[in-house]
Amino acid sequence: MRWSVYILAVLLAVAFDSSLGAVLEVSGAQPRLLPCVVVFALLAAPRGIAVRAAMLAGLVADLLSPAVRADGTQLVVIGPWVLGFALGSLAVVPLRSLLYRRNAIAGGFATLVFCMLAAVAFVMVWVLRILLTRDDSPAWWPGSGAGEVWIQTKSAMASAVLALPALWLLEKTRVAWGFSSAKKLVPGAARETA
Repeated sequence: MRWSVYILAVLLAVAFDSSLGAVLEVSGAQPRLLPCVVVFALLAAPRGIAVRAAMLAGLVADLLSPAVRADGTQLVVIGPWVLGFALGSLAVVPLRSLLYRRNAIAGGFATLVFCMLAAVAFVMVWVLRILLTRDDSPAWWPGSGAGEVWIQTKSAMASAVLALPALWLLEKTRVAWGFSSAKKLVPGAARETA
């Protein structure tokens, strides 16, 4: 995998999510392109770097999406999306052996699983932060944690729908990413053992 292409794709996805993502919002569910890019990389990257690649994308998401506090100030907390993306990737990497990796529908399902687990970890980290620091302004202020889980669930479903065209387009750029391709196994005498 070419890290330069991956980092550029992650930065473009975060820019899309923060600028044009609100245009795609339906009933409070805003689809995100960043999980689609991460899942595309997870389905093709070697196992050794897949989780690290997802955590790098989570770090970018944490740095570029600060929480707005009750007094109007911004708070950057590194960790909620890093750990969320790590948890999501730990589910998708074993799942990829069951999926046809180049199918957009399979990628959409993997994006749904990834986003759901990332959202659970995101809310859990914020709740732990509130309990440990006694800070009463979480990322979802002024709502509740349960409300944020519901919003993140709707967003995960919307991201899975967005993944269908996004993964199809990303598949067209597979050569630029530098993913290694394995040879197709064929049946025959060479595979038989005596």
